[in-house]
Amino acid sequence: MCIQAWGEPGAPTILILDGIGCAGWAFRKILPVLRDDFRILLMHYRGHGRSPNPPRPWRLGLDVFADDAEATLRSEGADQAVLLGFSMGFQVALEMYKRHRSRIAGMISIAGPSGRAVAQFQGTDIIGHALPFLRAATRHASDLTVRVWKALVPNPTLRRLGMGSQLNLDRIDVEDIDFYLSQISKMSPELFLEVLQQAARHSTEDVMPRVRVPSLIMAGGKDTFIPLSTMREVAFAIPGAQWVVIPEASHALPAEYPEDVAEHIRRFATDVL
Repeated sequence: MCIQAWGEPGAPTILILDGIGCAGWAFRKILPVLRDDFRILLMHYRGHGRSPNPPRPWRLGLDVFADDAEATLRSEGADQAVLLGFSMGFQVALEMYKRHRSRIAGMISIAGPSGRAVAQFQGTDIIGHALPFLRAATRHASDLTVRVWKALVPNPTLRRLGMGSQLNLDRIDVEDIDFYLSQISKMSPELFLEVLQQAARHSTEDVMPRVRVPSLIMAGGKDTFIPLSTMREVAFAIPGAQWVVIPEASHALPAEYPEDVAEHIRRFATDVL
C-alpha cells in the first residue's frame, strides 16, 4: 500500500480518503494551501494509484479500506487525524469511525454520502442494476476488456462527451480531467467494478447519529452524481455537523473550487486539531 505525505512530521494530521479509482487528482491544488500548517497523508487504496493489485480473490470491502486507513496513521506515528473523505472516501471515513473511533479527531465529507453511492446516480439505481453483468463480463473476457478499458477511458472524445454533463467545465482544468482518467485507465477494470459494487452495497446510515466528533459536510449545488438532497440528509443526520454548499460546483468540487474548499478545510482542521 502506497502512502504519500506532505508537511512536517508531528504536525496536526489530515488523512485523505479518496474516491473510487482516485489517488489524489482532485486535491492537487488544495495540498499547497494546507501542507504548511498540517501533515497531509494520502493513502492509495489497494489496486489504486501507486498501490499494487491485491491477490485474488478480491474481497475489498470498505471495512478493509478503513482498517488500512488506521494502519496508515499507525505507520506514520499519528495518534489522531481529521479524516477528509471525497465521494466514496466518506463512506470509508464513517466505517473507520465505527471500527477505530479513538483515531478520529474530526471528519470532513466532500460530496461523500453515507453509503450506496451509485444508487444515487442521476436519481436512479441503473448502475447498481448493471454492475453484476459488468463484473461477469470482465471476468469472462478479461484480456479484451483490459485492452478496451485502457484505450477508451483516457480518450478525448469520452472526456468531452462523458464528463461534459457531470462537471462544471468552466471551472475545471482539462489537465485535471486527463489525470483522473489516466488513473482510472491504469486500474484493473474488474477491480474497479468490484470496488464500485462494494460501495453500492455498503451503508453506514446507522453510524451517523452516533458520531461524536466535529464534522463538516460540503456539497456541490449542481452535483448530479450525489444529489444535493442526499448530502443534506447526511449533514442533518450527524449531530452538530457544519453544512456548506458551493452552488455552482459539481461532484468534482475540490478540483473546481480549490481555494474555497481549501479554506473551509483549513478553518475546520485548525479548530479541531
